[in-house]
Amino acid sequence: MKGGHINLIDLDFEYKIWKNRIELFINEIQILKNRNEEVKNEDFIGELNTVELMVLDEHSDQLKKLSNRIKVQEHELQFYNKDFPITQGHQYFVEHEALRQKMENISKLHFRRVADLINALGI
Repeated sequence: MKGGHINLIDLDFEYKIWKNRIELFINEIQILKNRNEEVKNEDFIGELNTVELMVLDEHSDQLKKLSNRIKVQEHELQFYNKDFPITQGHQYFVEHEALRQKMENISKLHFRRVADLINALGI
C-alpha cells in the first residue's frame, strides 16, 4: 500500500514472493527427507521416525494447497487492470489479507519444524 492506495500490482508482487518462499520450504522438506535417507545406516545419528516423516508429508501438502490457492487468486486478478486501486474493504484485499495471515502462520510453523528436525538429524 503506497500513500493509502492499494494497487492490484502490489498484491501480485506479494503473491510472487509467497510462491517463491513456499517453493523454498518444499525444497527444504525434500532436503530433510534426503538427509534422513543418508543417515539411516549411521550409528551416531538417529533417523526420523514415522510420525516425523508423516508430519513432513502433511506440512508439504499444506504448503502445496496454499500455493495453489495463491495461484487461483493470481489468476482471478489477471482479469483486472493491474494499476486499478482498491480499498481495504475490497474483496481481493480481504482475501489477500487472509492469505497473508495463512502465509505468516505456515512460515512460522515451517521454521519451527525444520529447526526441530535438523536437530533430530544430528546436524
